[in-house]
Amino acid sequence: MLHLYRPIEKFVHGIASVEPDAIDQARIKLLLYILLLYLPYTAILIAAYYLGGESPHLIRVSIVFASCLVWISAIYYLKVWRTASHIVLCSLTLAVWSNMFYYVHNINVETLQLIWFACALSFYMHGLKWGWFYSAINILPVLAFTANENQDYFYLGAGPYTVSQLTYLFVISYNFLWIIYLHYYFFKVFNHNFIKLTTTKNELKALNEKLKTTLEDLQRTSNARMDFLSTMSHELRTPLNGVIGISNALLLQNPREDQTENLAVLKFSAENLLLLINDVLDFNKFESNKVELEHIPFDMGVLLENNYSIIKLKAREKMLDLKLVVPEDLKGKLVMGDPTRLTQVLLNLLNNAIKFTERGSVSLGVHTEDLTDTHITLSFVIIDSGIGIAADKQQNIFEPFVQASNSTNRNYGGTGLGLPIVKRVLTMYNSVIKMQSMPNVGTSFSFEIVFPYKESNPENSHQLHNNGKELAHLKILVAEDNPINVLVIKKTLEQWNIKPVIAENGKIALQKVVENDFDIILMDLYMPEMDGYEAAAAIRKLSDPGKSRIPIIALTADVNNSVALKVEESGMNDYLPKPFDPNDLFQKLRKLSREKSAVPQV
Repeated sequence: MLHLYRPIEKFVHGIASVEPDAIDQARIKLLLYILLLYLPYTAILIAAYYLGGESPHLIRVSIVFASCLVWISAIYYLKVWRTASHIVLCSLTLAVWSNMFYYVHNINVETLQLIWFACALSFYMHGLKWGWFYSAINILPVLAFTANENQDYFYLGAGPYTVSQLTYLFVISYNFLWIIYLHYYFFKVFNHNFIKLTTTKNELKALNEKLKTTLEDLQRTSNARMDFLSTMSHELRTPLNGVIGISNALLLQNPREDQTENLAVLKFSAENLLLLINDVLDFNKFESNKVELEHIPFDMGVLLENNYSIIKLKAREKMLDLKLVVPEDLKGKLVMGDPTRLTQVLLNLLNNAIKFTERGSVSLGVHTEDLTDTHITLSFVIIDSGIGIAADKQQNIFEPFVQASNSTNRNYGGTGLGLPIVKRVLTMYNSVIKMQSMPNVGTSFSFEIVFPYKESNPENSHQLHNNGKELAHLKILVAEDNPINVLVIKKTLEQWNIKPVIAENGKIALQKVVENDFDIILMDLYMPEMDGYEAAAAIRKLSDPGKSRIPIIALTADVNNSVALKVEESGMNDYLPKPFDPNDLFQKLRKLSREKSAVPQV
């Protein structure tokens, strides 16, 4: 029997496989098995009714035999299994009605079998709505017949037709087998899919647990990386603070021309190293989504001039023509934004332009694209006549740690993080960087940013001078344990005729505040005995209001995002990252001294 079953199974499976859903596949298989096995069933009945001379039954089963062939062909060629199943159900319903009102004139076992068969098949093949419909139209004649069995007008024929006992026994046995098989097969498929679904659910649950564990491991790794980079930042910035700070101090002491050149190279090299460190740390912040743009007023013209001044020395060293174009519309306006991040974008692009240009020019052009009463749209364009970038490499340069080619890294160095950082900062400004480049011709980068703005007060545009006259009266306490940092701060403050008092740790700083009067405190955050956070918090708790309200500026080589929050929580007024720009320190001292003077003394 197996050699007969396998071709049938292959035939049925081939037709059912066109449906992607497993339940629909089971429905097609179930319908095809019913139709295929009805062929020998009806063939046997045709022979029995023919030999027994039972013409009405012979006609009916012959129609069923031919219909099964037609429906199988329709399902195979036209893929209309749903329509075929409706026709089968209608045929079963017709058989029920004809049995009761024409062939049997009663409710016999065969009729009940057909009703059960139709009800079950309709639910399995078409779901709830059609199941209820076909069940209703099959049960309805039974209810009607039972309620009116004594009324003659329900009998439509001359009388019931007899059938042999052997034939009748074969019919009801075959029908019972089909009813059992119908439930068995569909429950088997349902149970298989339910077990498969449960197994998949359990596998998915286990996979989610593994994913959760992996994510936790990744989070721990990310936190460890952040802690390592924070520590590395502090350890690298501390000696750099000394190198850059002493270089600044020596450059202000009227050195000889040859010394000036040497000091400039020393400072330039240290600042380049600091730039690389900042790129790595900043990219790590972007990866951790821990970067937010500031929204403070600044003079765009002054920022552009400062950027120009910073890179002017590099351009001069390579004998490049450096150009800056600033629109007249910017004069007298303070734009709102993040000057630090914008400077980072401009310096990355300008440094790249100078780095990859051996001769010719580099230009920074800023143009006003739109101007309203509240907003100004500025277009920034950086153009160089450098080596250019091949078309197939242009998109790669915005990927982290990727440069245009291996030779680029060998010849020019760099981390490959500058342009990815530029792209991410501009994304935060809702801007997109555009690039045009041709090898050996040059490259152009451009982007637009919309800034809110306000008219500036002439007092706000006053340039700071480092002659020290304005700050000479200040009494400043410096809490710092690193001797190099102490030397840098002392030399920086002495430019402005300030002689600071030094405390080697937070505990000594607190004691000096209790014993003396100071205008401002410069507080390192990481010191022995008592760190800067603890010392600041202790100062804020002093009973003397004049001492507890002393402005405190944190000085730290740690650029972790949590620093600003912890500084604020401990009661400090501001913070300055190391290595610091003397002009930034001057500005903060000037601002805090004015605020302190404006507060009435209790």
